[in-house]
Amino acid sequence: MTLHLSLLGEFACHSSEASRIVFPTRKVEALLAYLAVSPGRRHSRERLAGLLWGEMPEAQARSNLRKALSRLHQALPEAARGVLVVDRRELGLAATGVRVDLEAFDRLLADGTPETLERALALYRGPFLQGMGDYGETFEDWLMAQRLALEERRQQLMHRLLDHYVVTGAIDPGIQLAQRLLADDPLDEGVHRTLIRLYLYQDRVGAALAQYQRCRERLLDETGRQPGPQTERLRETLLALQPGGPTPAAPPPNEPDDLPERAGVIATAARERARRRASPDGCPALAVLALATDDVADRHLGDGLAEDIATELGRFRELEVIASTSALAYRDSDAAPQRIGSELGVDYLLEGRLQRRGERLRLTARLLSTADAHQVWAEQYDCQGEACFEVQDEIVGQIVARLVGGLEAERLRQARRQPPRDWQAYDLWLRGWHALRRPELASIQQARGFFRQALAQDPQLARAYVGLALAHLNEWACYAWGHWVFLQQEALELGRKAVGLDEHDHRAHCMLGLAELYARHYDVAHRELSLALELNPNDADVLAHASFALALAGDPQRGVAAARRALRLAPYRPEWYAGMAGIAFYSAHLYEEAIATMATAPEAFCNTPAFLAAAHAQLGQPERAAGHRDTVYRHYRYQVSRGTFPPGISCLDWLTALDPYRREADAAHYLEGLRRAGFE
Repeated sequence: MTLHLSLLGEFACHSSEASRIVFPTRKVEALLAYLAVSPGRRHSRERLAGLLWGEMPEAQARSNLRKALSRLHQALPEAARGVLVVDRRELGLAATGVRVDLEAFDRLLADGTPETLERALALYRGPFLQGMGDYGETFEDWLMAQRLALEERRQQLMHRLLDHYVVTGAIDPGIQLAQRLLADDPLDEGVHRTLIRLYLYQDRVGAALAQYQRCRERLLDETGRQPGPQTERLRETLLALQPGGPTPAAPPPNEPDDLPERAGVIATAARERARRRASPDGCPALAVLALATDDVADRHLGDGLAEDIATELGRFRELEVIASTSALAYRDSDAAPQRIGSELGVDYLLEGRLQRRGERLRLTARLLSTADAHQVWAEQYDCQGEACFEVQDEIVGQIVARLVGGLEAERLRQARRQPPRDWQAYDLWLRGWHALRRPELASIQQARGFFRQALAQDPQLARAYVGLALAHLNEWACYAWGHWVFLQQEALELGRKAVGLDEHDHRAHCMLGLAELYARHYDVAHRELSLALELNPNDADVLAHASFALALAGDPQRGVAAARRALRLAPYRPEWYAGMAGIAFYSAHLYEEAIATMATAPEAFCNTPAFLAAAHAQLGQPERAAGHRDTVYRHYRYQVSRGTFPPGISCLDWLTALDPYRREADAAHYLEGLRRAGFE
């Protein structure tokens, strides 16, 4: 029999059959708990007697230890008594006979993947041996030292996980975690700023201002200082978004928020990941991990080269390539290839290192099998600047030759995007692309600056025009939400310019397809989106964009196929994936799949709650639609109060204008769901 011991929170011990084992005294519990901290380790009787009965004479303490050990032995089920390893001088627990939540917590934390960090945090039910104590000074000292060390590890875990959520655009989980961090340390100004930005991303300006006020009051009350310059600049941004422009700080408007899915988004996303990765396509699946760098200043280069390699591999339909945003989440993880392969659902990993040697770069690459960490192929390259693109081609060719069964060199040559002519322009583009990953208006503006600098260096760099188009789309989708904003000619011009410079750039075709969609040029949009998917069937970002756009353009079934593939290839993804895929599922009348997907990010866009409400209403669940409907009205009232809508536009007008369906039947289906949900 295996014993299951809980040390995180209140002490508990269960048998394999989940029956709780009751012990005769608290000292017996304390003895077992101490032994459970390090299964497999022996402890001297002298040490244990002094730990629990240190205030007594040695002989009496050792006698009490013998009695406690006897009672412990009797309290355990007969089949489990073998876990106690006892001799005349030492005793301990057999490592093979126990499962301890603390040991699992530390093991998961050491792996350091997003999934294991979430699982480790879920194990933490409270402080170490909560409620146990009052057993003398020696035991109390040991207990406090354990609690402090564990709490420090938990804080590190939550900060790492919060960084992951922010980088991948997982806004709701980020909000939950930031709130937990501030409950522990309300003076952490950096976490306050992160939470304010996350609220702002959801258009919850009132909540963001309230958070600023809480931050300011805490700092003044407990440290006597004002918030720092970064926090004050963020406050100015918030005030500028208030109706009527900048105004003195005032009590923020009440923003009720009772979305039923919000409290469980982390667990919901974990279930969705497991479900999606259990449905592989049958072809070899591969993830390209970030290239490790010796200098943190080169991190964007290591990430960018890895993403470029993944992009080129993605052009082969015979491979399944995991999205770079998901693969890069393992940059700082010490997890074994087998664990990474299991979590991402892949058969192979490409890992490597990038080192500078003066003006030259050294790139090492290894292809590993995730089944047994066997090295399939490895190579080292020394190159300078632009020669890196030739190295990328060779790496792609080697992998395709080994995994697909024959190198299609001509196909790769024809399909490849034009490499930059200028290494410095490429570096600037990488910095801009990196900035677009962060869910902040300031980062979007920073990205624009990098893309414009890249074009000043190389006016023929199609990728920079794609970046500018994507920045335009991100700003509209995340911060404007007035459908007319995206109709500016600039979006079309950027997409057409990019395609004209590089007809093989699938992202250029995707951006142009989206611009044509909102210009109501449906045939052109469908053609451009189809071409983007033909050029690269594995780019998860493009698949997610195409999923909703194809549905709006009158092809919901292809939209559903793109959505499912995007969700499979991007287990760790920005929330906008759920919003776009949800539209595709709803448009195809797949209401339950739409709800399951959007429940992982119920406010991915301002209209995501509208589709959730409509899906629930179509299933005859109007009561579950109500909270989502009210959330949409909060967005609507905020936009009206800011004067960003034309006069007289109703909430229904706004929602239906945001998503321009081509087919009247699709538009009527959406409108029907909204009206059933109570929209007027």
